[in-house]
Amino acid sequence: MANTKQKEDTKNFKERSKKSKARKRKKRLISFFLFLTFLILIIFTSIIGYNYFDLYDTGGINIEKNANQDKEVKFIIPEGAGLKSISSALKEQEIIENALFFRLKCQELGIDKNFKPGEFILNKNMEFSKIVEILQGSSSNNNEVKFLIKEGETQEDIARNLEQQGIISYEEFMQACNTLNFDYEFLKEMPINQERESKLEGYLYPDTYFIRKGETAETIINKFLVRFDELYTKELRQLTKEKGLTIDEVVTIASIIEKEIKYAPERPIAASVIFNRLKQGMPLQMDATVLYAKKQHSDRTTIEDTKVESPYNTYYVSGLPVGPISNPRIECIEAVLYPAKTDYLYYVVKDDSTGEHFYTSDYNEFLNAKEKYLQKFN
Repeated sequence: MANTKQKEDTKNFKERSKKSKARKRKKRLISFFLFLTFLILIIFTSIIGYNYFDLYDTGGINIEKNANQDKEVKFIIPEGAGLKSISSALKEQEIIENALFFRLKCQELGIDKNFKPGEFILNKNMEFSKIVEILQGSSSNNNEVKFLIKEGETQEDIARNLEQQGIISYEEFMQACNTLNFDYEFLKEMPINQERESKLEGYLYPDTYFIRKGETAETIINKFLVRFDELYTKELRQLTKEKGLTIDEVVTIASIIEKEIKYAPERPIAASVIFNRLKQGMPLQMDATVLYAKKQHSDRTTIEDTKVESPYNTYYVSGLPVGPISNPRIECIEAVLYPAKTDYLYYVVKDDSTGEHFYTSDYNEFLNAKEKYLQKFN
């Protein structure tokens, strides 16, 4: 009897033990699947969050997706159409990916009420600024002016050209640049300094634009600033921070390179010279800054020129000039962020036809090369 009871107890214990282990396995399995589900949700949310941030920055346009879609689309804005219906139609025709972000970007830039009715030709690989530029133009070419900002032009150059083409007066454009506040992150870093003569110098991006007759100075300037905002990407902004620089410092150096260097392969080398001189506390002594300070265009500077007392003259001030001296292309900005690794401290022109320079870290070598170059004029 005792043996039978003992056998039953043993059997019951084993069954309970087996059930307990099964329950533990089940709990572990459930915990694993819950953890896995949670992990997938986190990753999915992160990816979606990243994409949405990117979409907002680009005005609802998926740059990567649109890059290979070289296809023209006829787009019509009917009379009385508002921004909401326009953005929805853009999404329906797969020109943009997110209608809400397109609207928000337009509102943020203060250009949400500038769309005009008409028939337009868009391309599916267009960026935000180009879409807006076309849709805020007119279906009639007679009402549009093609306007070019050349690399290295100054704010004053742009103002004069706008007036010459009958778009807007020099005074109106300059006043808007220097007094209006534009809501861009890259402008918020700009140091407040009364000595800066042209407030938006460096940020009026060189490109081809289409401007409607009668557009305000503010709307025109926004076109230029939107293009800069697009090209100075998140990656470049992150790299700027990692290097301990501000966007304004990068643009200032790039503006000097734009005016000093015509031979494209030398841009990163020239950037290294500037950084090397700054690191050693040497004055930059860049001729382009002298010409900007004197407000003149010339291929040469004299010793008398270098003495001009200006916060832009790097013979007169130490370190960088008070602000950019031109509006540089993106390649010059990239040269500043990806400079060559050299110990060069000096350079001098060696070939006027190509714009090539001789670079060295030895002062005597520099003087000899400079003398050789000057002999051409003697």
